[in-house]
Amino acid sequence: MARRPQRVDWVDYSKGLTILLVIIMHATYGVEKYMGAEGWMHYLVTFAQPFRMPVFFAVAGLFAIHSLSREWRDFLDGKILHFAYFYMLWMTIQFVFKSPFFIEKFGLEGTLLYYVASYVQPFGLLWFIYLLPIYFLILRLTHKVPVFAQFVLAISCKVMLTETGVNIVDFFSKYYVFFLVGHYGRALWFKLAESAKDHKMSVIFGLAAWAAVNGVIVSLGYAQQIPMAIILGLLGFMAVVSAMAVLPHKILGQTLRYCGQRSLPLYLGFFLPMGVSRLLLPKICEVCDVGLSAFLVSAISIIGALAMYELATKLKIGHFLYNRPQWARLSAKRSRYVPAE
Repeated sequence: MARRPQRVDWVDYSKGLTILLVIIMHATYGVEKYMGAEGWMHYLVTFAQPFRMPVFFAVAGLFAIHSLSREWRDFLDGKILHFAYFYMLWMTIQFVFKSPFFIEKFGLEGTLLYYVASYVQPFGLLWFIYLLPIYFLILRLTHKVPVFAQFVLAISCKVMLTETGVNIVDFFSKYYVFFLVGHYGRALWFKLAESAKDHKMSVIFGLAAWAAVNGVIVSLGYAQQIPMAIILGLLGFMAVVSAMAVLPHKILGQTLRYCGQRSLPLYLGFFLPMGVSRLLLPKICEVCDVGLSAFLVSAISIIGALAMYELATKLKIGHFLYNRPQWARLSAKRSRYVPAE
């Protein structure tokens, strides 16, 4: 059986950064939609758009090599059933919370059909948990295909299949090329991180130049255009790798590591504190404008999700919410939550 890789600081930091950016995006857009206006947090979310999800999937691809050498039974257990269990469980939980709205909008029968359809079409915020096992499976099935051909196919999908209206096809096509970038460029990205540690001043100036270029292209409205979207995603990944490699280990680094090692529980649970705080905050904070409200809802969503996970872990309440039970496993491993690679 393949050994679990040792943790790498800049990888954990990168995972923490991207999962926080994703939560901030959802919280900010939700607040802006609810309050009918945009605030200063909108600019942060917009700036991060070109690299937020590309970095997430590139980091996921970094350690995909370990799944390629596993026995099929271990692969299916660790990369397919692992995510399938959490998707089905938390999709159902989210559906229960949102069911009054769905029933009002679609009726009871329509709501039930929507729930069944969510096993085929990824539901709401959980689409990336639905997508990750598909990425791992496709890579495993095609890893003997020439690398150039894999990239040609991935780029072709991004060019032609991102607006089909079928969510799983659209999401797969948008980001699979970045998953391949993380996987096949693994040695290069680790060398980049090591080099960054030895050239910190160069990294600082490089990050400033990248931020300026990224910001200008986003402000001009070109960030979504292909191939610009691919270029900005790649440059953003390089910027994040370099920045995380030189990030001080204390306070900020430890915070990002903490979040990165709990990225799945964070994403599974943030919808509840986000939904509650988004509704209550405008009513209890009269001085909160849209920007401040989005910031506070983002913070509450992150802290609330982490608190839910820590309470469940420490008090062993709702253990199944974050820990896959033995009956949902193919292997005989002891049931405990292990963050996804």
